[in-house]
Amino acid sequence: MSRYLAQRGLVTLGLVTTLVFCGCASAPITAEGDPMPENQVATFIQPVTPSSAYDTLPKFLKGYAPFFPPGEARRRHWGYAVVEFNVTADGTTSEVRPIIATAYSFAQEAMSTVQNWRFAPARKHGQPVVVRMRLPFTFRT
Repeated sequence: MSRYLAQRGLVTLGLVTTLVFCGCASAPITAEGDPMPENQVATFIQPVTPSSAYDTLPKFLKGYAPFFPPGEARRRHWGYAVVEFNVTADGTTSEVRPIIATAYSFAQEAMSTVQNWRFAPARKHGQPVVVRMRLPFTFRT
């Protein structure tokens, strides 16, 4: 029993050390299907529309994290996808399209996730306006 605990302790120590040295310990990680944290979206989302088209950017209100594609999970692949989409004047998303992805299944998951998100719309002179946004997603097992 003590040998098992010693091995388990070494594995845990190795994992913690790896996370600390690679800088992964401080990275925000959201589990699939969980509500997406507002600050995590705000950190990574980027406007594509020129800044002259809006006074304030859209603000993420609610949505869920994407699920890891089952086929990629079986192969233990990790990957990423970058999607672009419009945040409309009513706060919904439209014209979602992939920009780049390590596998099309990652792009599909990212696109279907963003289609259900809600935002406070961007504004220009107090009126809601459509703004194009870009957001990367990282998929890890």
